[in-house]
Amino acid sequence: MSAASESQRAFVGLLAQPLVTAATDTSLYRKVLGNMQRVTDHARRSGYRVQRLGRAVRLIRVPVAGTVALPPRPQHAPGRRLLALICCLAACCEDVNGTITLQRLSDMVRDLSATPGVQVTGYDPDDRSQRRMLRAAAEYLDTLGVLRRRTSDDRLLDDWIEGGDGPGAGYEVDKDALLLMTSPDTVALALNPEPADPEMIAASRTMRQLRALLETPAVLYADLDDGGADLLRRQRGLRAQDLALMTGGTVEARTEGLVLILPDDDGRIPPTVIDWPRAKAADWVALLLADDAGREGTRQPDGTVVLTSTQVDNLADYLLRERGDYMNKTQKSVPGTVRADAETKLTGLGLLTVTADGGWILSPVAGRYRDPGVTYNTAGDLT
Repeated sequence: MSAASESQRAFVGLLAQPLVTAATDTSLYRKVLGNMQRVTDHARRSGYRVQRLGRAVRLIRVPVAGTVALPPRPQHAPGRRLLALICCLAACCEDVNGTITLQRLSDMVRDLSATPGVQVTGYDPDDRSQRRMLRAAAEYLDTLGVLRRRTSDDRLLDDWIEGGDGPGAGYEVDKDALLLMTSPDTVALALNPEPADPEMIAASRTMRQLRALLETPAVLYADLDDGGADLLRRQRGLRAQDLALMTGGTVEARTEGLVLILPDDDGRIPPTVIDWPRAKAADWVALLLADDAGREGTRQPDGTVVLTSTQVDNLADYLLRERGDYMNKTQKSVPGTVRADAETKLTGLGLLTVTADGGWILSPVAGRYRDPGVTYNTAGDLT
């Protein structure tokens, strides 16, 4: 593999997993370190910053002209309460040297949340649901490499969650990863981005377009102001060259906008796209309902398709009547489940916006999934 391809894989890997350590992903960590100069150049081109500390590397999404691209919120992203516990747990880890048990971390989070001036709802370690959530917070930090679990016996964790007994589990704190995650400079950039004047906004337009192509499902001309849309149309060839150099991907040009298609990597780097559709009832229901909505709704000049809430209900009912035999028990028995499953999937993918009155606005990108071939084998399984 050429050096250019290696650096592209390393950069795309950091896009998917912005904080990587030698322990969390040895292969990606080695790729990044072996191609650090090229990866840093790719990052700088789109306004990112690569920071290394010890055996940890982080890709920092520095706001450009006071703004960041906003991809759809992942369906399994932590909620506000879990995020608060993650932050509290990370703060407590700063006082840890070596190994520590989850029980001890639980006591530290309790004390921290009870400190005057801390604007976080108190954590109660005697509440089983809160102990379960703290375990989820520890698992989240484990995926980032901030915490590394040192004990493998799940029974210890189960006993701690169910009855608050025992140590729970043993963890080791990776101070390098922790410092990169909680860096005051990075937190300040996220919470207090510098305001941008009109000249800065104009000067950063190219960089913001690259950022949007890298981080969102598609860049639609209708979402840009007239000047930005015209510039992107004229320079789409240049942007495609930039992204090919950085990622090895290609830009698909459509009437409504541009889509970056990244190369398949056979699992050698972290995935950059959601694995959808999969052979699950909620997935194929969303796929088929989106196809029907694209046909039955009213197409707008910007490429979106608009439906009323009643139209959506009618399409969901029709799908239930025609394909109900292949749906799961809840979809068949609980009214509204088919529509709810489709909305959850499609909004998480950035293909759908649900209006305040329940209507649908289907993104032009949903047209890429037109005419799906959903079939069933003799056992009744989706293929």
